[in-house]
Amino acid sequence: METFFEILLALFLMSYVIRKITPYIIAYFLRRLEKKVRSKFNQNNSESFKSSPNSNDNKKEKVGEYVDFEEID
Repeated sequence: METFFEILLALFLMSYVIRKITPYIIAYFLRRLEKKVRSKFNQNNSESFKSSPNSNDNKKEKVGEYVDFEEID
């Protein structure tokens, strides 16, 4: 019977410790995720600013020719 109570006590202590530690663990992983997202966002923004003048040049290029259709009666 004594072993049963020791196991119960250990389970209660483990659940208490897990409940107290969980918010800190979640906050740690959220900070890591935020750093990754910020670095990707900053990297994409810097690339878009570098590539924006090139995209304007591509828009000015002539893609095809204009064809004027006449209506046949």
